[in-house]
Amino acid sequence: MRMKCACVQAAAASYERLPSVSASIGDLAHSPEEKENNDKEEMLVFYNDDDSYQTVLAEQNLCCSDLCALLAVKNRVAKDVNWTIVEHWVDAGLERSLEDHEEVMAVHRELQAFSRHLPKRFVFRKDFRKYEFFSNPQQFFPDDMVDLTAWNNLFPTNGSTTLLQTILTTTAECPPIFSQVWVRDLHKQVWAKAFLMLKDRNLYLSFKVQIVAKFLRHWRVRDSSLVINQERIPDDGERGNLQLFARLSDYNVYTTINAKNHLRAPTEFGICLRAPGSDDPADLRCLACENERARTCWLIAMRLAKYGKQLRENYRAFKNKQQMETLNPRDYSSYTVPNESVRSRVAMDFTGSTGRIVDDPKEARAIALAEGNTWKKKLRNISKMGVTQGIESGVHITQPWFHSGMTRDQATQLVNKHGTVDGVFLVRDSRTTAGQFVLTFKCGGKVFHMIIVPVSDPVRGGVFYSLDNGATKFYDLLQLVEFYQLNAGCLPTRLTHYLVESPTGPLYADKPTVPSV
Repeated sequence: MRMKCACVQAAAASYERLPSVSASIGDLAHSPEEKENNDKEEMLVFYNDDDSYQTVLAEQNLCCSDLCALLAVKNRVAKDVNWTIVEHWVDAGLERSLEDHEEVMAVHRELQAFSRHLPKRFVFRKDFRKYEFFSNPQQFFPDDMVDLTAWNNLFPTNGSTTLLQTILTTTAECPPIFSQVWVRDLHKQVWAKAFLMLKDRNLYLSFKVQIVAKFLRHWRVRDSSLVINQERIPDDGERGNLQLFARLSDYNVYTTINAKNHLRAPTEFGICLRAPGSDDPADLRCLACENERARTCWLIAMRLAKYGKQLRENYRAFKNKQQMETLNPRDYSSYTVPNESVRSRVAMDFTGSTGRIVDDPKEARAIALAEGNTWKKKLRNISKMGVTQGIESGVHITQPWFHSGMTRDQATQLVNKHGTVDGVFLVRDSRTTAGQFVLTFKCGGKVFHMIIVPVSDPVRGGVFYSLDNGATKFYDLLQLVEFYQLNAGCLPTRLTHYLVESPTGPLYADKPTVPSV
């Protein structure tokens, strides 16, 4: 299967095909042999988290977003903006999610040329943090790490949350970020606490908080008199100045899976900066944050600083493409269609051979009343069948967020692993009480398990489902989940993303022997 596009990275199973290369990427690009190789198609391998994989014949201009769309089809999963390709370094414990616009073959060949001896693979995975910060920035940018002072005059708003949302949605720029981190010395390979600051596309470092505060004050008044050492991390005698730690345009930013094990860092929440064309672990610029909250803020801030408006354009491109695919040219004469919420409220009569719009308000109310009576009859039938039987035959069985037979520990592990944002959830059977269900979700870094109780309502004549002891009732689990996706209600967060159980069996029928990495 072939595709041509405009973005990023792919995964190859082995990197032994190219000879040892000592030239730079720019030198290789100009050589006749490399130019010929750039025009060739290559069969690349993309793994899933369950070690199954798919192969794709990739061409030169294949981009990450189009590759994800193709892999979604091959894996028989729904297309989603959160799908991404993860560059995973097996032994080093490093991971990087490729951006939608990155070119797959360019990343693949860079890894072939400069990192042949280090095992790595590319993983097809969902990353819920990918664009969530555009709609919910306060979840990712803590007030104590962001300086919004300089933006107050440009965007007079009420509150830091509104101001931050305005900055990201209108400019797609990143305000200054700062916090205390652990930094590994490039020469001594030891860790020390320092204050890190992000401004524009540069990371600055100081061992004194007063220096960072002074820099922020100078930046607010556009004073460039502060001395910046642009060469290296300072020795003890040089700690009075602000040091340039890294220019983000020169590095790829990686998450360290467990920095304690792989880097001997003081905490497990590591970040590594690697320059393309380098595979020497000693050249990595390594940081360690105090917690996952701080690391997530730094990772998103570095993405914004490095790619800027490109991230917003990537997101809009996907949404526009998705909208185009859902439009039927026979139904619409132009792309300017009515709002979905407006069209969904138009009364329709489907009793004839073709549907018709009901203009008479009295007739519309009569149709709605008839539909309500039909639902009541269905609910009475369910109540006669018994609570357990009615639940077991419910519509939730077919929903991707429902995990039948999953234990509490399995649900906790799954949500902990993939719950990178608030509201990631799944619904499962209760293992302790027959006929009940459990909503498992993540909020504020914690996993919650809330019982969904079936409630008999003698007034309405049916069985309903509730999370708040009957204060709010729903006809079925599908209606309950859809409600809490729109409203937080009794929950500490709105449900945002559901987790699908890892497909196995016939869904991954294309399973030849897994190639060595």
